[in-house]
Amino acid sequence: MRVDTSTIGIAPGEGLVARFGDVVIYLVGANASTERILGAVEAVADAEHPGAAIAQRLAAVVFGTGSEPPPFGLVAPTADGTLILLRGPVSAMISGAEGSRSLVGSRAFTWVDEIVRDPVRTLSVGPGSDARVSPYPRTDLRAGVVPGGGFVIHAAVRRRGKKHHRAIDPAAAKGSGEPPATAPAGLAAAVPDPAAESGPPTGLAAARSAEPLPGTQAWSAASEPPRSEAEPIRLRKEPAGPRLNGSRNGSGKQQKSAPALVAEDGTSYPLDRAYVIGRGPSVDESIRRKTASPLVLQRDRHISRVHAYLSVDDGKVFLRDAGTAAGTFISTPDEPRWTRIGQSPTELPPGGRIRISEQILTYHSESPDAAT
Repeated sequence: MRVDTSTIGIAPGEGLVARFGDVVIYLVGANASTERILGAVEAVADAEHPGAAIAQRLAAVVFGTGSEPPPFGLVAPTADGTLILLRGPVSAMISGAEGSRSLVGSRAFTWVDEIVRDPVRTLSVGPGSDARVSPYPRTDLRAGVVPGGGFVIHAAVRRRGKKHHRAIDPAAAKGSGEPPATAPAGLAAAVPDPAAESGPPTGLAAARSAEPLPGTQAWSAASEPPRSEAEPIRLRKEPAGPRLNGSRNGSGKQQKSAPALVAEDGTSYPLDRAYVIGRGPSVDESIRRKTASPLVLQRDRHISRVHAYLSVDDGKVFLRDAGTAAGTFISTPDEPRWTRIGQSPTELPPGGRIRISEQILTYHSESPDAAT
């Protein structure tokens, strides 16, 4: 079952649903083992067939630690098909060419694991013994960790019906071909989708943001949905880096740009809200409560899931570390040397920079002469 070309709908619930590459996992609850389980999955998820390696790593976490891990269900590709691994009161429902059948994790003292062979049309994982979960409409998890009570994978449909030929205007045929497709909206326009290089995404494969879930980079919608207050907005990306001193309109007058936090690749985050910064910030409670937006950094073993908090108060920007081992560093125009900050809010002035591992974010103010 090709997860990368399928849609992954998220069901409502109190647990967590995470996707790392082609690996999807649902955890019924959270305890001291949750981070270790997610870390074990993420560590090998980029492999071509990570199923076997993930099972070995999870065995060390589940059976080699003192704390009892929460029940979970996992789907991962293997060389022979798709691995389904269930522990505790979690079940999976598989529907394919040979009909439907179910697996229940609580039927085994350790866990239930089985490799399912293609073709599979739908595969759902949820709590209890029947895996009958109803996902939010128009949702498709592409990456990250989000709140949820299970997930449903719908395999991509290949249509083999007769081809319908349309009359072609000879004059149009002499042109340069069909016009380019309309650009996607929202985060889909700011975040390139690898699947788009080989053709249009299937179903909602470009989706990264949908209500009623809290805002998260993991979501979007094929048709622009109402935005939640916590949804991150990425501004346009300039080819030669962000404009620091405003832009000019048709009359030649210089216009001020809004204050923003700008990454090295030109991606801008408007400083009109609070942010949780990290490689998986959606697990933070403030994201679930919609009091902050996630600012997702590229995966890096030195970057924590929740690494730092940024807040805006009366036009001033404050940053604090989340108690990480690698630390959060800032520099200012007056002090270019990097200084490690603690867990107390530290003001970041215009022109200041944030360094988390090897990634740097710069604070550009709205004043044309404030950014240099």
